[in-house]
Amino acid sequence: MARIPLWVKPGSAVDAIGWDPWRKCWVVTCRARPEGGAANRAVAVLVAGWLGLPRSAVRWDRGGTSPAKVLSADGVSDRDVELRLKARTTGRARLER
Repeated sequence: MARIPLWVKPGSAVDAIGWDPWRKCWVVTCRARPEGGAANRAVAVLVAGWLGLPRSAVRWDRGGTSPAKVLSADGVSDRDVELRLKARTTGRARLER
């Protein structure tokens, strides 16, 4: 099981992910608005898809209304997560679709 530190930016123009070396976490932008948990649900679906996992394999360890969140993913290692998410990004902090 992998733990994935995230910084979430809801209500963005695109769904994207990038690495933030300063925060040492993945930055996820999502189109969903932060209302009624919609952004948290959208981020879980996005991350599961980027990792090639079913949504049921991803769950929140820490979420809520803070932008700093942690997801757990079953069936992958921390290294697998790093490689799969890095494949979705280019550059140090650039966010890619």
